[in-house]
Amino acid sequence: MASLVKKRKKGHDYWYVVEARRVNGQPRIVWQHYLGTADAIAARARQAPGPVVVAEFGALAALWAVAERLDLVGIIDRIVPKRAQGVSIGYYLVLAALNRVVAPRSKAQIGAWYDKTWLRPHWGIPATAFTSQAFWRAMEAVDADALAAIEDAVAAATVTRFGVPVTPLAYDATNFFIYMATPTPSQLAQRGHNKQKRNDLRQVNLALLATVADHIPLVHTTYPGDVPDPTAFGQALDRLDQRYRQLTALTGDPITLVFDKGNVSQANMTAVWARGWSVVSTLVPSHHQDLLAVPRTAYTPADPARWPDLLAYTEDRTVYGRSGRVVVTYNPALWEGQMRGFRHQQLQMETGIRTLQTRLARWRADPPRGGRRPTPARVAAVLRRLARGREPGPFLQWTCTLDDADALTLTTQWDAAAVAAHQEAYFGKTLLFTDHTDWDPAAIIAAYRGQGSLENGFRQMKDPHFVTFAPMFHWTDQKIRVHAAYCVLALLLASLLHREARAAGFPGGLDALVETLADLKLVVDLPTAGRRTPGLRVTERTPVQDGLVRHFQLAKYHAALARTEG
Repeated sequence: MASLVKKRKKGHDYWYVVEARRVNGQPRIVWQHYLGTADAIAARARQAPGPVVVAEFGALAALWAVAERLDLVGIIDRIVPKRAQGVSIGYYLVLAALNRVVAPRSKAQIGAWYDKTWLRPHWGIPATAFTSQAFWRAMEAVDADALAAIEDAVAAATVTRFGVPVTPLAYDATNFFIYMATPTPSQLAQRGHNKQKRNDLRQVNLALLATVADHIPLVHTTYPGDVPDPTAFGQALDRLDQRYRQLTALTGDPITLVFDKGNVSQANMTAVWARGWSVVSTLVPSHHQDLLAVPRTAYTPADPARWPDLLAYTEDRTVYGRSGRVVVTYNPALWEGQMRGFRHQQLQMETGIRTLQTRLARWRADPPRGGRRPTPARVAAVLRRLARGREPGPFLQWTCTLDDADALTLTTQWDAAAVAAHQEAYFGKTLLFTDHTDWDPAAIIAAYRGQGSLENGFRQMKDPHFVTFAPMFHWTDQKIRVHAAYCVLALLLASLLHREARAAGFPGGLDALVETLADLKLVVDLPTAGRRTPGLRVTERTPVQDGLVRHFQLAKYHAALARTEG
């Protein structure tokens, strides 16, 4: 409970607000704040509150603390030196990355956003320097070789200055649609199967090599949107090999590469092993029917402490011409999810079949004079469409019969035995393979599950609020590469920030962390008739925010905040 206390010094009375608590059973003052004399307090009370400006502070200051620890601006400026005048390339790229993390804006809007943040008084760079024209004029000096060199140096700083573990590393790829007109020439922006279902737009593919813990990206590759993932993986091996050798030289540890079955092929596996790497990957289940047929009784708990319900079957065998260890896992939660998906597809097919049967019955009752006559081939085509492009069998048995008037009748029935056999063989199971024959099943599973962290990173980049890749309004391949580079840099800064915050005890996800820090605002009391200089202060902190402020040492970024730390 806070209270007012008067203290008399040298014949004058001074007032304090104090908070007392019992410490070891004795009352003690644990906090106090000086208010001044009674006249000074009365003068402040009579003074009308002046105008204030509220600026973004907490999240940007914490991210800037990470960037300073990396020497990010210095790294970029040493590789791409500053032009004769204007802002350095480092500040342009770092500002773009910071903006992507906390409040994504277009380059036309980023200057106005920057002007309302703590960065402007801290950097001392006027907002007029950060126009769209100035940014892209500066980026003309940042070609593909410069981007690769920057990424090499940033990866080395990430490992050495933050102690980020680099074994194993996960590889995965995704794509992002782009608002580029079809006639615009581009090697990167091509049409392909878009994972966000925007097949009406061109797309750009992005591959990342990242730590399995915290999805901290260490290398990225931007490649054409029409290149399949296995092909892109093979093409990226030289770049991955360069980064592999760099990281092993820094840490002295051999690195294991983790990737999923979408990148597995005989050629890719041979190329990976030719470079001396070790792997953990998934296998295509249908290629290993004998493993799927192993009875559930042969499975044993993988690691009851970490995964109470997860079962595993382990067998050493040769895969893609190399001896290794296969672990087949059975996850009841995965089984439930796949069952729900299968039942949902069944219901969709049954609804479509009923619609088709109704149309055939209408045609039998009153054949139209024109139009195409229903045929078994056309019915089969409709059923394939309902089955999402696959043959409806063996799960769905169907027949078309013709009556004397050549009218069709469709009858269907699910083959319960085939459905049950398929579910027993495939559902809930994942096939993992590694050439680490000395690893136990739990280590193999843990390595592969870490690859899911990278998938979380991709989901974060598709989040509309924080660490956002989209939208992408660019019209040249060079601008697309720069955009991808600072978006990956944003993911790196955010992931390092989240890693550090979790080490300090923060329990939430990345979005919660950014929101928690973003609630810390810088308040500037503008000069008034009674105050010639601006006053600076920071909004009140919660205990969680207070812990983050202390961990990231944000007090050093603001004198008023530093005084409250005392």
